[in-house]
Amino acid sequence: MIPDTCSCGKGRLKKGTTDFTVRVEGEIVIIRDVPAYVCDSCSEAYFSIETSRKIDEIMREFRAGRLLSKPLRAGEIELKMSAST
Repeated sequence: MIPDTCSCGKGRLKKGTTDFTVRVEGEIVIIRDVPAYVCDSCSEAYFSIETSRKIDEIMREFRAGRLLSKPLRAGEIELKMSAST
């Protein structure tokens, strides 16, 4: 069951879509247009059980090398902080 309000931002949840992004062994995987309940205040996304299962299935297929993914242009920047911060 999906709650009515966000646990982080206390905003209202509305049906929408989001991108699911995860790092897998040095690669970034983005699943686009994932159905979700999205907070109208902080944009936190909540997934239904069915959507979570589909994401798990896609990730199993990706790890097994059975999915063709298209390369994305991206830059990676590492946040380095001084010892005093």
